[in-house]
Amino acid sequence: MIPFAELRKAAEKWSDRTLFITDRGTEISFAALLERTEKLAHALAKQGIGKGDVIAVLLPNCVELAEVYLAAGALGAIFQPLDIRFQGEELANTLLHTHTRIIVAHGANAKDVETAIPDHLVRLLVHGRRDGFVPYEQFLDQGTGPVSIADVDLDRDHAVYLFSSGTTGAIKCIPMTFGQLDFFAADIIDVLGMDPDDRGISLLPFSHISGPVVVNLCLISGCSYVVTQKWKPVAIVDCFEKYRVTWTHTVPPLGGMILKGDPAAHDLSAVRFIALMGTSIPVAMLESLEAAIPSCRAIQGYGLTETSPMLTLLPLEYHRSKRGSIGKALKNVEIRVVDESGKDVETAEPGELIARGPKIFEGYLGNPELTSKVFRDEWFLTGDVVKYDADGFFFHLGRKDDVINCGGLMVYPAEIEAALMNHPLVEDTVVYGVDNRKRGARVVAEVVLSDGAAVTAADLRRFLRRDLAQYKVPSRIDVVSKIRRTPTGKPIR
Repeated sequence: MIPFAELRKAAEKWSDRTLFITDRGTEISFAALLERTEKLAHALAKQGIGKGDVIAVLLPNCVELAEVYLAAGALGAIFQPLDIRFQGEELANTLLHTHTRIIVAHGANAKDVETAIPDHLVRLLVHGRRDGFVPYEQFLDQGTGPVSIADVDLDRDHAVYLFSSGTTGAIKCIPMTFGQLDFFAADIIDVLGMDPDDRGISLLPFSHISGPVVVNLCLISGCSYVVTQKWKPVAIVDCFEKYRVTWTHTVPPLGGMILKGDPAAHDLSAVRFIALMGTSIPVAMLESLEAAIPSCRAIQGYGLTETSPMLTLLPLEYHRSKRGSIGKALKNVEIRVVDESGKDVETAEPGELIARGPKIFEGYLGNPELTSKVFRDEWFLTGDVVKYDADGFFFHLGRKDDVINCGGLMVYPAEIEAALMNHPLVEDTVVYGVDNRKRGARVVAEVVLSDGAAVTAADLRRFLRRDLAQYKVPSRIDVVSKIRRTPTGKPIR
């Protein structure tokens, strides 16, 4: 899809309906967003931006990020959202790697990033003023005429550059074509349903794949979206109640924040579903969300930035009978589960999930060596270990690199993490392996306990022995104040 073309269609259908609601409660209609985006696209064109040029944004969740995304696509330019925490050499190398022409930064972090931005880039600033930056609204007002949508090859031309560090620390640039922008909206509408009466909320950074694909979903379905970065427990739940949010997709740490916000004390009867993504999800969290929000179906989906992004998703009707499953394979992708030799495994046996089809990216930009490591023939190697049942439902067991070899016995950290999260006094946890001369590796856990919890490592080990084999019980359990995670919520092991 060309998102700007979809915005024009949406503005015709739902002109004055609310599309976005900001942190301050400001409502932006489909028609208003079209007017601003068209002006921005015209201003960018006057600046010489056209097909294949790269526009980077270093912004928190905000409507301006969506405007730049849509305007870039109208011109056939490439939208490059960057994590708001990028600075220094990391930021400079990222911008040079993709030959960025323009960067849009935010007044809150301009001071921290200005020295890292190459001199030849045009610099725009959202909110505030600073020497060397053109105020965003001033630049936008330079756009005065209509915009002709660029002619692009949907299957070949790049629409978005996404930077992903995953859990390995190696930064990777992942190109996404205009054609691949179709998939997320189509999957959500097909499996979960979405219409103009639905309203979502941003509980993931727009600087990752979530931003562009959610904007697309709103344009296709007519649903509205609360654009927020108030990621504190009470603030999140207040937004759900105030704006009658019907759905969100997020990651486990934010699911935990929803629970900490005392949802049972609020009117959240509008909520249809909460979809948790990105990593293995404790069943206890799914159960707790549904208990606290009776109208809600807590489900899981799975995918990566490299896969546009979803490969599997659990339909709402299976939220109880297949609880803990990441769902079935979606359309436009073929999935296999294989052993180390590449041979398909049997039902209920663990193996690596590999995939092929139009959802799969073409390779890491400018890094053929890394690309060659994640493809076997035409199959993309996800690095995730799963199993599947007789009904074709998949279950995520963890990252292949995270599996702990204890004297030849394979231990999946996600299984132990889920067991620990069943303890009423455990708030968060991560499990990993530590080298051991005798056994190859030993299992170690870090846990965050509830405030004032009087529980020892020995207590937790006794609790785990009720459900886990002895070799899976961590030999060491450390109590910590916080679990380190990536920007998308994955634990850093």
